Amino acid sequence: MSGRRDFLSAAVWAALGTVILVASWRMDRLQDRGINPWSAPGLTPGVVGALMIVLALALALQSRGEAAEAAAEPAAPGSVFRTLLAIVLCVGYAGLALGHGLPFIVESAAFIFVFTTLFSWSDWRASGYVRRGLAQALAIAVLASLFVSWLFESVFLVRLP
Repeated sequence: MSGRRDFLSAAVWAALGTVILVASWRMDRLQDRGINPWSAPGLTPGVVGALMIVLALALALQSRGEAAEAAAEPAAPGSVFRTLLAIVLCVGYAGLALGHGLPFIVESAAFIFVFTTLFSWSDWRASGYVRRGLAQALAIAVLASLFVSWLFESVFLVRLP
C-alpha cells in the first residue's frame, strides 16, 4: 500500500476512533446506582476508541516517513477471498455459534485456532513449520480465550455465555 493510501486509511481510523471515544465518554456512568467505575458502560469502547486513535497516528507517521510514494499496487491475488473468508468466520463465530451450545472459552479457542490456521497455513507450509505453527496456534487460542474470559468476567463483571 502506498504512503498516501496509508495516510488516508489512518485518517479514517482516527476519525472512527474519535467518534467511538466521544460516544463512550457521553454514556451514562450510572453513578447514581453505585456502579463501580471499572464496570461502567462505555469504558471498554472508550479504551478501544483511544487505541484506534493511537494506532492510526502511528500509521500516519509511518506513511509520512516514506521517501517517495509508489504507484498504487493492485490488490494481492486472493485478497478479496481472504477478506470474505474473514467476514464469514467472524459472522459465523459472533452471530451463529457464540451462545448457542458450547461454553465461551471453547468456542473462542476454536475460532481463534481455525482463523489463525486458515490464514497462516500457506506460510507454514512454505517454511516447513506446519506442526510448529499448529502447536503455536493451539497454545495462543487456548491462552487468549482463557484471558478474554477472565478479563470480561472478573474485571468487567460481564457474564459470558
